[in-house]
Amino acid sequence: MSKPPRFFISPDQVRDPSITVTGDDLRHIRTVLRKQPGDLLTLLDGQGREYTVRIRTIEKEKIDTEIVDQRMRELPAVRITLGQGLPKSDKMDLIVQKATELGVSSIVPLVTERTIVKMKDEEKRIIRWQKIIREAAMQSGRPDIPKVETIRPFRDYIFSLDPGPQTLFLFPWEEGTEPVKNVLRGHRDAKHIVVLIGPEGGFSQGEADAAKDKGFHLVSLGPNILRTETAALAVLSMIGYETGSK
Repeated sequence: MSKPPRFFISPDQVRDPSITVTGDDLRHIRTVLRKQPGDLLTLLDGQGREYTVRIRTIEKEKIDTEIVDQRMRELPAVRITLGQGLPKSDKMDLIVQKATELGVSSIVPLVTERTIVKMKDEEKRIIRWQKIIREAAMQSGRPDIPKVETIRPFRDYIFSLDPGPQTLFLFPWEEGTEPVKNVLRGHRDAKHIVVLIGPEGGFSQGEADAAKDKGFHLVSLGPNILRTETAALAVLSMIGYETGSK
C-alpha cells in the first residue's frame, strides 16, 4: 500500500478534528492526483506536527478533511543557518533546494564585497526561493520548512549575530587552515551552527578579518578551490555527517 501524498499547510488551517486545504495544493490534489472523498492525505504544519487525514468533500475553492491520526515528528537537534553570498544567474535556486534537502534551518542571502549580481525584484526572488524550499522540503520528507531571510549586507549580518554558548560560527575560506571536521568535533555541544559561504570570487581579506573578530572559525574544506554552490553543499554535508543531522 503506497503512502498518502504529503502536503504542507499552515497551523491556522487546523480546526481539530478537521483541516481545510486551500491554495495551490488544492488543484494538484484534485486535478493531478485525482483524489476522491475517502482518500487519505498526509498534512504537515511546517513546525513538526504531521496529520493523516481523510478527504470528506472536494469543492472548487477548498478540500475539507477529517483528522484520523496525528503525531509530532522530531526536529533536528542542531539548527543550521547558511549565510550565502549571492551568486550569479540561477545558482541560488540550486543552493536553496539542495540546502533544504541537507537539513538547513534558515538561509540568509548576503551581499558581499565581491557580489556581482545586481538584485532586482528582491521580494519576488525571496518568494521564489521560499517556494523552491517548500517543494524540496515536501519531496525530501522533512517535517519542517526552512525560511529564507531578507537579503542582508555581509557586515550588517555578522555584527547582528549573538555568539551564545552553544553557537558555532564557521567561515570556510581558501586561506583557512583548520579542517572543518576538527572544529565540528571540538564543539559537539553546539545547538546552532552558522556557516558563511562567499559568492564567486570568495570573501575578501577584510571580510575574513571581520568574521574572525566576531568569533568565526576560519576553516578549510580541503585542498581544492570549490565553486560557491559546491562549497555550500559540501559544508552542509560535512555538518550533517558530524552532527547526525538529516
